[in-house]
Amino acid sequence: MISDKKPVQDFIQLLAQHGIQEVIICPGSRNAPFSISLSADKRFNVHSIVDERSAAFIALGMAQQLDHTVALICTSGTAALNFAPALAEAFYQRVPLLVVTADRPIEWIDQGEGQSIRQREVYRNYVKSSCEIAEEAADGDLVWYNVRIMDEAMRLANEGVRGPVHINFPLREPLYKMVEQSAQTVKMIRRAESHAQLTEAELSGLRERIASCEKVMVLAGQMKEDPQMLEALRHFAAHPNVIVLTEAHSNLADAGFITTIDRMLAATDADAQTYMEPQLLITVGHNIISRKIKALLRKGRTEHWHVDISGEGLDTLKILTKVIPTTPGAFFESMLKAAPSVDSSYRSRLLEYNNTSSTSAESFHQQAAWSDLQAFHILHALLPPASDVQMGNSSAVRYMLLDDARADLRYFGNRGVAGIDGCTSTALGAAYCSNRLTTLISGDIAFFYDSNALWNNLDKSHLKIIVINNGGGGIFRIIDGPDPDSEALSTFFETAHNRTAQGLAAMYAIPYLSACDAESLRAGIEQLHEQPGCAILEIHTPRLDNSPVLKAYFDFIRKESQDSL
Repeated sequence: MISDKKPVQDFIQLLAQHGIQEVIICPGSRNAPFSISLSADKRFNVHSIVDERSAAFIALGMAQQLDHTVALICTSGTAALNFAPALAEAFYQRVPLLVVTADRPIEWIDQGEGQSIRQREVYRNYVKSSCEIAEEAADGDLVWYNVRIMDEAMRLANEGVRGPVHINFPLREPLYKMVEQSAQTVKMIRRAESHAQLTEAELSGLRERIASCEKVMVLAGQMKEDPQMLEALRHFAAHPNVIVLTEAHSNLADAGFITTIDRMLAATDADAQTYMEPQLLITVGHNIISRKIKALLRKGRTEHWHVDISGEGLDTLKILTKVIPTTPGAFFESMLKAAPSVDSSYRSRLLEYNNTSSTSAESFHQQAAWSDLQAFHILHALLPPASDVQMGNSSAVRYMLLDDARADLRYFGNRGVAGIDGCTSTALGAAYCSNRLTTLISGDIAFFYDSNALWNNLDKSHLKIIVINNGGGGIFRIIDGPDPDSEALSTFFETAHNRTAQGLAAMYAIPYLSACDAESLRAGIEQLHEQPGCAILEIHTPRLDNSPVLKAYFDFIRKESQDSL
């Protein structure tokens, strides 16, 4: 059985034809035709999730791991607005989502009818496509129109530069009438596969420019795992005039790359940083976290190429000179012949800075006080191999970048917009669809903020949660900001508190562990991964001591490194 509404019938058939199997429905009345139809259709995995904001981030995590579109459906009114944070994240992270918002008939908008707002193009700034269904279509051109725009939306979500799309669905009562389901397919337009290729003349010119430069820097931002690119970049980075800087969420870890940018920069003085400025900078991926490398590169007059299949000019550093519209893997494979025509010690010198900073950092850790810094250093090393890490935002992701990225881990994080509002939900959706052991490492504020992530029936058996509880938003004691002794900092920025995750764990019947020093942390991580399903490990650190320890860490590396260089 299926809803008697022709647009809903055609939508569901298109959903199946596009291979979209994972569907999240948030309970409501106006979206009833979808709920009653999809829940009875064995072609789909349909999940009911109450909190729309959490549901959208769970869908984001699912699509991130499936590398395919996930559908997300809600009722009318403010329910639709609660999808917005995750859609913005998906837009900037290029994750395909198909968002359907049920709506009142158009004549009732702005007429005081309950659960009705202006939903047409409500996400227009954060979706690839937005359309509205002709609600009364039962036959003729309006049916053709509806099928065409729904098909186009589903196609756009998962092709080219991927991203979210939105279909607004006005539905007229009655909402619950059912009819026999037809096996008839609907028209679906397919796009032929194509790949952007650079001309041979362009490739030759790029190779010549790389070969002529004494200092070439590759800087990688957020990217999904790409073995082809990693292998090509590994060979490209063997050139003595090339250095590769990556971050954990670049998923490009190699002994020949620098994956701890801020730690390495701490080992350099002003002269060394002047030397570091490349003649040619090549960037790939999105969202570079390190503020220090961005500040350094923005000061220079470096030639800057950005490699991105979309051809979009991402000018984060304000020095962009060329956009190269191809995949990073194909680009670096084609540049392997760019052997340097000049003498260079650029790679060896920067790797020396990195090795020196690593030695100094390890010396500091051996005598450092208990703090966020020590907790992250210990837990990063003890994460199980061949597993996934979902990094929370703000201080959590920055502490993770102070230790070398591990090649046996995959790193993820909501760095498209970098909000704290859906980290746990995203991790849950990712763990559910990947079936890989997934560890969420979150700050306390982000975890409490997104606690509704645990309020659903999704299989959580692959998810482990580590909460760093330092009694507030620790990031505001790390970055430049208000007076550290002011009431404004603790109340309006840091939001200091005395809560723990133990009560939440009990409410959702999730095993709970805690740690308050290095010894209990090591034992806690071992116990966490002995649990047969989802479990929470809460690590308590001293709120007021974390910032001084981190400052001492960078000061120590700076002094020790400069004494040895």
